[in-house]
Amino acid sequence: MPASAVTEKLALHGGPKAKMTPTIPMFPGGLEIGDEEKRQVLEVLDRKYLFRYYGPQDYPSKVGEFETRLAATLGAKHVLATSSCTGALCCSMAACGIGPGDEVIVPGYTFFASAASIVNMGAVPVIADTDDTLTLDVADVERRITPLTKAVLCVHMRGAPCDMDGLLDLCRRRTSG
Repeated sequence: MPASAVTEKLALHGGPKAKMTPTIPMFPGGLEIGDEEKRQVLEVLDRKYLFRYYGPQDYPSKVGEFETRLAATLGAKHVLATSSCTGALCCSMAACGIGPGDEVIVPGYTFFASAASIVNMGAVPVIADTDDTLTLDVADVERRITPLTKAVLCVHMRGAPCDMDGLLDLCRRRTSG
């Protein structure tokens, strides 16, 4: 993602739309698979390189190539592709040191994986109310913070981003003092 994209206004606030195609209710993304995606999948199958860390030595891992290219695009030191969002959430929590007894605040309206990934780490999900965007209510998040709170799991719902500015401000205030 180019740096300029990060500084633009969100579509919610009058900025450019990131997605121009209509959202299909039950299969978002699936119906957008085109010839290039098919070609890439067939190349993996033809090369018989089905696993991330091992396969025929004649070809590089597509996942490894993706991680390298995405890291360069984002300017990130590390990128790790996972098999699912649940796996990504667990990896993120492990990287943040979240474990048994820690509390993680999560919205009451979210996909099951949000709370399941917290439980998978041995932590305790703390359910917070949502606002009219169906995302975390910052004031309710603040009420639910305890000495055991280790993180807030921000979930953007159905195209509506949560109040990241408000949540980041809250978290900075609570951790700086």
